[in-house]
Amino acid sequence: MANKDLVKRAFSVTANLPSAQRNDAANSQEASPITPKPAVSTPVAQPEPVEPGGSPVTPKTGPGSMLAFMTEQSEVHREVVHLRERLAQFDGAQAMRKLDPKLITASRWANRDASHFQTEAFTRLKEDIAGAGGNVQPIKVRPIAGAPSGAPQFEVVFGHRRHQACLELGIPVQAVVEPDMKDVDLFVEMERENREREDLSAWEQGVMYMRALEQGLFPSAKQLAAAIDRDLGNIGKAMALAKLPSEVVHAFGSPLNLQFRWATALKDAHQRDPEGLLAAAREMATKVPAATPAEVFATLTGAGRAGRQGETPSTEWTDDDGRRIAVLTIDRKGRATLSFDRPLDESQRRRLAKAVDAFVGRKA
Repeated sequence: MANKDLVKRAFSVTANLPSAQRNDAANSQEASPITPKPAVSTPVAQPEPVEPGGSPVTPKTGPGSMLAFMTEQSEVHREVVHLRERLAQFDGAQAMRKLDPKLITASRWANRDASHFQTEAFTRLKEDIAGAGGNVQPIKVRPIAGAPSGAPQFEVVFGHRRHQACLELGIPVQAVVEPDMKDVDLFVEMERENREREDLSAWEQGVMYMRALEQGLFPSAKQLAAAIDRDLGNIGKAMALAKLPSEVVHAFGSPLNLQFRWATALKDAHQRDPEGLLAAAREMATKVPAATPAEVFATLTGAGRAGRQGETPSTEWTDDDGRRIAVLTIDRKGRATLSFDRPLDESQRRRLAKAVDAFVGRKA
């Protein structure tokens, strides 16, 4: 059946030959007498006939046309197979484009504070990009649906620092464009990419998580933690820092200086005496020379809170290098608080308990 189909297709090729060739074939058949067919013998491959001009002779018989058709189909098949093999090499690849950085805007969940672009690390990144003539590692963006002409056309998925560097240098930014990316996918990719590169500060992470929850990207902090594979406790600490009043954050000089381990103490200090904390923060922000972040933290959570609103001066213990170990504060009602800046081991806790037992005349 397959041979019959090939014969039919071959004759259709013959039917499309120029009329002059068909007439020649017909005249040749009419002029030739009918003779007995010779015995069938095994065909011997002959070189393709060539006309005097060098062009192959167009087949004029049905079998010849069928042979030409089969040869042509075989060549087409080989070409299709070759193209498919080449296409398979690019399976899963993403095309990169050079974009005008002015046509790209930061993500709505952008987690880089402006002070991040004033650090030495960013200056070095910018110098590297300038030396290479562009960002070797591309950023990822997604198109902004319905963006009007002249407005930003793309939103950063990750690579805010590289985008900012190219923007300041006035050179195109190498980017991978990811169409049809959902908000949740954008957030997860951005968070994980930043985690693998230069870590965000605790405060920046907190801002990012708060925005995601406020805009309904995740229904709860627990589901957010599961989506990005982060510890729920660290997410809570980061958001506690992000919720601090701006005066408190400003007292540290830069939000990049806030640390995860300070979150609980600062949160507790704010809950105990919000007005006192704000007054202490404003005072530390104007201090000359500027206090170190550790000194600011100690002041806002301990010794610096004494002496205001009827509090008595505190007692402070320091090590040989002048770093505070513990502080005793007395509030306006005479209540005492003993705080340690360093964790106590089991032996120290037992000795402290004995000292308190002796002081109050009772055992714990």
